[in-house]
Amino acid sequence: MSLFLGTAFLVPGLRARFLPTQQILIPEVTATEFQNIAIPPLADTQIPISTGVFETTQTQIPTSSPTETSTPLFTPTLTTAELLAATGELSIVGTLTRTQQLNLYNAALTFIAPTNAESKKMAVEINGLRFSDPNTTCGPLAIAILQKAQIVGTENVPHDFFLINPDNGLDRQLLERTFPNEHYVNTRYKIRLNQVDWMAQPLMPGDFLYIYAGEQGNFEHMLVVTRVDQAGRAYSVTNYNTEEGFIINEVLLYDPLDPTAGIFAQWTKRKDQLLGSTGFAGFEIWRFTG
Repeated sequence: MSLFLGTAFLVPGLRARFLPTQQILIPEVTATEFQNIAIPPLADTQIPISTGVFETTQTQIPTSSPTETSTPLFTPTLTTAELLAATGELSIVGTLTRTQQLNLYNAALTFIAPTNAESKKMAVEINGLRFSDPNTTCGPLAIAILQKAQIVGTENVPHDFFLINPDNGLDRQLLERTFPNEHYVNTRYKIRLNQVDWMAQPLMPGDFLYIYAGEQGNFEHMLVVTRVDQAGRAYSVTNYNTEEGFIINEVLLYDPLDPTAGIFAQWTKRKDQLLGSTGFAGFEIWRFTG
């Protein structure tokens, strides 16, 4: 089966210090002594007499205008999700809010590991060292994306979804706790992936899928739909097999107008194909309802 952190310094108040008032001693002079004080004569100084006419002095003001300083304009940096939303590559559809859908896609991008070596390192971060094979990290990866986007809670750790099976009673209880009936609808489709009318039954951002292998398949898989574009094509950041080994990357799931496009068509192309086959027994969806 392929599945899937000082000391505050108190400045003391300033105290006003009042110096004691110094007593200024003024010598006493008698009237007789005052008369005997010699007063020097005034200097013979010519004091100009005003004519009553005031002359205005003109001050030359520079004619050059001051340098104009332009106020810088701050343009907010758009996230990748916002850029795709502006071009229609990310369409706001389904029951998740716009903010949730943008957060979901931005969160998913942080898990991309486009080579086998990088995906092994990412699998360690998601699932722990003992379970670091990118071949089996699909469930933990899907939950890690939803948790990073704050769409599901952190009551469970991603590793709880390692190799789970919805037909197992304990695993079913785990799914019900993670996707409670008050906020999610759970639907099982017993139809092969390549036979679904995706135009009539489209996937939505935030959908958590469990894909059943069936007798003709050789692995089961979990993923979360991370975006849908304006043409109705659905995408996921998930782990999948390539000729260079397993990687974690964004992949087209299906194109409603082209039944041969997308990884769903590849996985159900033929029985037990070399890169893996699944979806012959249908799939199950947990979809947020609000």
